[in-house]
Amino acid sequence: MKNKVVPIMTFVALILIIILIFMVYKNKNTQIKEESQNISKQENIIKDYDIKEENVLIFSVQKPEEEPEEQEEKKVEEQTIDAATLTNEIYSLNMEIGTLYIPKTGLRTSIYSSVTVEKMEKMPCFLYTTGGLNKTGTTLFVGHNRMNGKLFSENRRLVEGDEFYFKDYEGNELKYTIYSKFITTESDTSFLDETVEKPTIALSCCTDENNENRIIILGKAE
Repeated sequence: MKNKVVPIMTFVALILIIILIFMVYKNKNTQIKEESQNISKQENIIKDYDIKEENVLIFSVQKPEEEPEEQEEKKVEEQTIDAATLTNEIYSLNMEIGTLYIPKTGLRTSIYSSVTVEKMEKMPCFLYTTGGLNKTGTTLFVGHNRMNGKLFSENRRLVEGDEFYFKDYEGNELKYTIYSKFITTESDTSFLDETVEKPTIALSCCTDENNENRIIILGKAE
């Protein structure tokens, strides 16, 4: 009897050891599976955060569209600033900024970048622009009327439909057709129109009668 009990007990103990090993193995797999699921969840959270973070960055650099009224106000402000800035930039060049040619009077002359007593004796000078040389806007050149056929002395002969050419210092040349000619006071600047749709040049000189009034000739590029 005793000899039978020992094998039975050994068998039972072996069964218990196998069951214990199985339970430990199962618990270990369960733990590994849970850890794997946690890692996967963390990775998904990180990916989701990255996507959200990217969207935040993209959103942060986007600018709201301006209302039409705001755009118009900004455009008017830029035009005002540009006129003064462009004029000062041309003044600062201190050089001949181009060549004016008027076929009807035979005048071919350089234009200087700012008005000085010395330069005015030799050539017409640049005084003001609302858009730049040969650019959309009105540009004013002033010259002496010596009543001797030189400088702007023969501008009185020009009429609407006559043409003149201006080639700027960058090599750009445009043909201008005269569309208006009138006499006004020296203080009148109403013809310096910022709203013109094409490059416009105004030529100004004294009348033959006196130095108080000016002959103004307006030419528009084709």
